[in-house]
Amino acid sequence: MKGLMADRDTMIKVCKLYYLEDLTQSEIAKLVGISRPQVSRLLTKAKNEGIVRIEIDSGSLGNSEEISLEMKERFGLKNVIVADEGTEVGTITSIAISAAKFLPDYVKNGQLVGISWGRTLYETVERVVFNGELPNTTFIPLIGGVGQLRHEYQMNSIVEKIANSFHSNRYYLFAPAFIENSKTLNMMLEDGSIRFMSEMWKRLDLAIVGIGEPISLSNAFKNIYDKEFLANLMKHAAVGDIAARFFDASGIPCVSGNENILGISLEQLKEVPEVIGIAGGKEKALAIHAAIKAGYINSIVTD
Repeated sequence: MKGLMADRDTMIKVCKLYYLEDLTQSEIAKLVGISRPQVSRLLTKAKNEGIVRIEIDSGSLGNSEEISLEMKERFGLKNVIVADEGTEVGTITSIAISAAKFLPDYVKNGQLVGISWGRTLYETVERVVFNGELPNTTFIPLIGGVGQLRHEYQMNSIVEKIANSFHSNRYYLFAPAFIENSKTLNMMLEDGSIRFMSEMWKRLDLAIVGIGEPISLSNAFKNIYDKEFLANLMKHAAVGDIAARFFDASGIPCVSGNENILGISLEQLKEVPEVIGIAGGKEKALAIHAAIKAGYINSIVTD
């Protein structure tokens, strides 16, 4: 009996930390002293047992719904999810919360799903709670890794987290995103495991991607790119990127900055049946508009 009470106490503590204090599942796992999958299972169990009940005040959603419908009609988008306004958690977190609620009902069993990187996408993956299993779904990275850059750019880790949430399969890409020159890149593409991954990019059913702000506003890659590369991006008026593939306000790729990257190309991304962009904030408005205009994304979760 004491064991059952202890389990229930842990479940309630986990729910309070997740829903009331807005901690991520990883943060809760460290704080409570259990694994992240255990946190996920406790959250799911709490919903099933009625400990957690989610209510929606439809009266407060009118503005978001209007914006969503207007964007869908104006840009011909498949899905538009507008994060709730008036939240105290900040733009990135509010978008991540909305995306984390949307994805569990949207990803289907049997799909091949590509994942990119970014702060908002990372927070989304941290918050996904899925009640069930998708044993025939496979998650793969859309770009290589980046040394010791922040955790939101560690592709294999992001893929592992979301695959664990959906109890799905996953493949990793053990190669860097940024290659020294085209000769080295071509040699790497001949490697069997890397060639296998690049072939999978052509067969994606769904891609879930972050969208970067203009390079002039971002500190993420400034220590990786050389000055000539950054100058080229400025010269071509890059407004943003998807998986380190930069484009201008019309959505045209900034070719001089895109050659030596091990990752899906923007042209390949356009061939994916559905690409969900997860991004927001005023600084990304031009990049999001350009990505929609060029057809790189056809669904968006934004503020």
